[in-house]
Amino acid sequence: MNSIELMKKEIEHQVEKLKKISVLEKNKNISEYLFVGSGDSFVSGLIASYESSFNCLCMDPVELIISPILSKNKIVCFISISGKTKENILAAKKVKKYCKETIAITANPTSDLAKNCTRIINLDYRKPSLATAGTLGFMLTTMTALALAKKSKTVSNIKLIYEKAEQFANGTIGKIKESSTLNKDKSFFFLGSATLFPISCYGSLKINEVLGLKSSAFSVEYFCHSPIFSLTHKDIVIIFSSKNQQINKKANKLNYLLNKQKFYSFLIEIPFNTNIEIIFFTSFFVQLFVYGLAKEKKLENCYFLENKELLKISSDLIY
Repeated sequence: MNSIELMKKEIEHQVEKLKKISVLEKNKNISEYLFVGSGDSFVSGLIASYESSFNCLCMDPVELIISPILSKNKIVCFISISGKTKENILAAKKVKKYCKETIAITANPTSDLAKNCTRIINLDYRKPSLATAGTLGFMLTTMTALALAKKSKTVSNIKLIYEKAEQFANGTIGKIKESSTLNKDKSFFFLGSATLFPISCYGSLKINEVLGLKSSAFSVEYFCHSPIFSLTHKDIVIIFSSKNQQINKKANKLNYLLNKQKFYSFLIEIPFNTNIEIIFFTSFFVQLFVYGLAKEKKLENCYFLENKELLKISSDLIY
């Protein structure tokens, strides 16, 4: 099995794994929580921060290494599937004398990160023998962070959400194929406001690591102020709709004006209403969209595995 097919297998496995979201904590003083992580893990914490109305915050571990006092009287939750990220481990050591507690949210309870935290939340995730893009692991860390940050409800219609996301992903790829050439290198822009901004960041990360293409994430408002001027006629813009009527009106208008000027812009109008359904749907959409693009480009492995030089630089700095 190659890494692209393993990616699809993990995406599909989420339907069973994520059926039940349990509330992990009795303590609901949300403002005490501080989420820390990098890459996908940072996005998981950021989603929780947005969903808590910023009552809890999320930051990069480097910020705590520089200013560990930021953790004063906080419950610091380090998110890391591997538990091996150097900056997380160093930050966990530095904040000990300031914070109330450190928690390792990890799938590796014997890792150095776990050993340097006062408590462990062990994720029900077994790392596959072959590396692939983060999908199931990302969703498990996201749902765990959400369960800490707010009272999360069980999602009973997860299979329907997955099927709708797959339908939207395949439909969007089909529209791109009708109007553009997929095998040419292009840049991607993911746009979303509120919680859809960190989801957009997740989309950008998946394009980078799976396809090896340039990709950026912005809120709709921010994009219109400056990044829009870097847009070319070969690029792809994915705009997530919003429950907020005013923001969604602007997203619709942006999509209409971009298409009118012959740019490749696609508005993803989310067919669900609750926040947790929206998170599931857009996360699944991103995963299935990027997987579908990889299949269209006939890729067997994620780009980050193919580019050994960049992978070595990345690994040397992270681990």
